[in-house]
Amino acid sequence: MITVSDAFWKFRGRLETTDTEDATASQRQKKLRGQLDEAFDIVTDFLTGAYRRHTKTKPLRDVDIMIVLRDTSYLGMHPREILEEGRKALAVHYGAARVCTDRRAVRVDFGVEHVDDLTGEVISFDVVLAFEEGDHYLIPDDQLGIWVPTNPKIHAELATTANKDFDGQWKPLVKMIKKWNHIHGSPVEPSFLIEVMALELITGTWTGSHAYELRQFFASAAGRIADRWPDPARVGPDISDVLDTDPAKMKGARAALRDAEAACTKAILLDRQGRTGEALTAWRSLFGELFPAS
Repeated sequence: MITVSDAFWKFRGRLETTDTEDATASQRQKKLRGQLDEAFDIVTDFLTGAYRRHTKTKPLRDVDIMIVLRDTSYLGMHPREILEEGRKALAVHYGAARVCTDRRAVRVDFGVEHVDDLTGEVISFDVVLAFEEGDHYLIPDDQLGIWVPTNPKIHAELATTANKDFDGQWKPLVKMIKKWNHIHGSPVEPSFLIEVMALELITGTWTGSHAYELRQFFASAAGRIADRWPDPARVGPDISDVLDTDPAKMKGARAALRDAEAACTKAILLDRQGRTGEALTAWRSLFGELFPAS
């Protein structure tokens, strides 16, 4: 039977995107750019967000593509208006049922029918319409009703540095925690908040144990989830604003993190007792079917 330590290393590998998935993401990006060229004057476009930072979980849904526009007259509109313009432009190609707007992006569903953790496909894209402003970008925020600044380059640089400083294990641990979040109904919202917290909570020297690092993160995160978590690039709104403004969601996130810490403690104890099969089952209940059962 596989050891728990080896199971984590195998789990780490399963969370990496494949060449096929990366090629599909690139193809989708080029196709979306071409389709939006019909409706907007585009300066440039690029894949961004967790996919570009290599902290995206599988299956690949809501992959971010930033479309940088030239016509700044849109900045005089309510953000909802440009999101609606983007929605209409893409609905022509994908159908109204598969294109919608959310807080900051236009979401395109590619109609993948069978979706599970092993799906080797890009399920959906979040199209972020943006404008250059100095060294950062402005993107629409329908919830706040304003154009908010963001700097994905700094976000990526911080993630790369954190990963290097933690012996290459920071990004894999973040992906594991994001997978837990997804499996358990996304109590920590948005998922980028996990990365932001990890910049402070996963530091120091890599212990060599994914299990112990995960338990430590969940314990620390449960105690600090109600802290203010600003944009790491120091240009946009707080990343914690979703939970900060919803006491019920905050309570649920704290409870979920405490439950995860308890589950880690139980799984670690089972492994110490030599009950490897039960320990693997316990970890799999936290992380889903990508975690090896044997």
